Amino acid sequence: MMRKLIRFGFAGIVSLGISAAAPVVRADDNAAGTADKAADTARDTGNKASDATKSAADKTEDAAKSAGDATENGAKKAGSATEDAAKKAGGATEDAAKNTGQKADDAYRGATRPAD
Repeated sequence: MMRKLIRFGFAGIVSLGISAAAPVVRADDNAAGTADKAADTARDTGNKASDATKSAADKTEDAAKSAGDATENGAKKAGSATEDAAKKAGGATEDAAKNTGQKADDAYRGATRPAD
């Protein structure tokens, strides 16, 4: 009889332990599912932030390239205009020098010409 009590007592304890552990296991499953959902949400948010950062970087790079091109084109135009102005000024200076030299030569010849 004592054996039967021990056997049924042991079976009862085992049964009680399993029934007590079942809700804990189920709670752990629910917690794991919630943690997985939170991790997925965090991953999605991180991916969206990464995409937004890449897009902003691309736009910044494009704007910088555009500004650099505009600056380069402006510098080329300014350099060309300066070169043209220098050529015109050089040509005018050369013409003025020739005219002045011609007048000086004419004046010298007129002053040293023997009387007829």
